[in-house]
Amino acid sequence: MQLAKRVETITPSSTLAITAKAGELAAQGYDVIGLGAGQPDFNTPDFIIDAAMEAVKNGHTKYTPTAGLPELKKAIVDKLKRDQQLDFEPSQVIVGNGAKHVLYLLFQALLNPGDEVIIPAPYWVSYPEQVKLAGGIPVHITTGEQSQFKITADDLDKAVSPKTKALILTSPSNPTGMIYSKEELQPIADYCLNHNILIVSDEIYEKLVYNGNILLGCTNFRESETKYRDH
Repeated sequence: MQLAKRVETITPSSTLAITAKAGELAAQGYDVIGLGAGQPDFNTPDFIIDAAMEAVKNGHTKYTPTAGLPELKKAIVDKLKRDQQLDFEPSQVIVGNGAKHVLYLLFQALLNPGDEVIIPAPYWVSYPEQVKLAGGIPVHITTGEQSQFKITADDLDKAVSPKTKALILTSPSNPTGMIYSKEELQPIADYCLNHNILIVSDEIYEKLVYNGNILLGCTNFRESETKYRDH
């Protein structure tokens, strides 16, 4: 079978390769600490499992609206208001099957062939592959310890071209763990606004902040964990 050429350009996930290798070694009896796939070493909390099972028992197994359940979209709107002080309407929210799915669909809807997407490196391995699948071109900005693995508006200016469509910004970052401050983000946001560059803000690790760090108005992880259990 001949696959589409766009599929042939994709690089296999090194994360999944490492995870598979760890599983293989564990099956052979080795004591392995897996640092591949980003998942905890404990089970999903009981209150989430119980809620999911209750939903299934109550018949919530049918087709849902394409953009997500209205109740869920309203809960997301409330969360953004509570934690980030951002005002959105449910009509501005789309729910997907996890971050990878949402990002893939976003690039499919956003990019035309040849559009460039700037990706600070180190980066999550799926970003450039998703961009390539949508016909776009990944453009990397390499960072290092001297810059705390962060980019600036000046770095962005050197990477931008007439074909630049978007910037992917992840804070806290996978894999470096760095967090941008508001003062560091503002010049980047201003530059993108002035140059009509979309910011794809991947905030999947939003609550994984420790040592009293505050992420754009979010409470720290332990406080958030307690709050979400109570709600």
